[in-house]
Amino acid sequence: MRMDLRQLGYFLTIAEHGGFAAAARARYVSQSALTRQIQLLEEEIGVRLLERTSRGVVLTHAGEILRDRASKLFGEVNQLKEDVLAESEIPSGHLVLGMTPSVRVLIGGTVIEGFLRRYPRVRLAVIEGLSHVMADSLARGLCDVAVFVRDDATGRALATRNLIDEPLVIGAPARAGLRMDQPVDLDFVARHPLIISRTNRGTSALEKEANRRGLSFNVLMDVQPLHLSIDLVCRDVAYMVVPFSAALREYQAGFISLAPISGFDTGWVVAWPSDRKVTAAGAKLVESIHTAFRDLHLEDTLRSALGTGGKSQRKRRHR
Repeated sequence: MRMDLRQLGYFLTIAEHGGFAAAARARYVSQSALTRQIQLLEEEIGVRLLERTSRGVVLTHAGEILRDRASKLFGEVNQLKEDVLAESEIPSGHLVLGMTPSVRVLIGGTVIEGFLRRYPRVRLAVIEGLSHVMADSLARGLCDVAVFVRDDATGRALATRNLIDEPLVIGAPARAGLRMDQPVDLDFVARHPLIISRTNRGTSALEKEANRRGLSFNVLMDVQPLHLSIDLVCRDVAYMVVPFSAALREYQAGFISLAPISGFDTGWVVAWPSDRKVTAAGAKLVESIHTAFRDLHLEDTLRSALGTGGKSQRKRRHR
């Protein structure tokens, strides 16, 4: 059986208007042409769909079933058109991207270059700040898409897409010999002078747990700029506490050594406001960021560091 969508549309118009005359006017066709199309539809299906009365037409039981199913079908067809149009539409407009300094170092240039090449009609602006500042900026409408630490999305009207889960690590000069396959505990962290950022939720949670256990951190400096913290660690001024990816480049270059802190993990998300529809350009930007993180192979790097890194070195305990 083959049904014509145009005939189904005529049938739904008659059902909506309660008669052939009103439906013909709504469809800008003659009443006789409309009647003929319904006859063809009934012949195709093999049942009566309408009964004429002195007050118009009423649907038969079969007609009621067809009306309900056809309404759903046309709804799906319309949605299909919108989805295809959205995918084929060339994104345009103005977007503001928010990112933290560590994310900017990791993927900033890659994302922006690739996005502008693919979508030249989008005017892209970028703001930078600490994780909680970016989350707040996104919630306040100061940017459209942002990348920050997952915990900073808590309590805000934001939709998120996970990018990477990773450990919180302690960083030290290379000569300290910290290793990713040898986790340390809070006692170890508390025994060393630290450069930390107390505005970071991960660091705050770490310090809170230390206090609960009766430990006191030896905080040498409260430093917000990540690049300055890493520079001071490389100069053997103090140790630092950061997410693994924040110090990835310096770790891979051999400038610093890292060790995961047992029981403390974090993660990065790309986020957008959940109380308004994301634009086509915004959706493409979210996908570009997700792809850039995937192409970093951070999970592979992390698994290698945690499981096989430094096997040729003699293992030791941190005392």
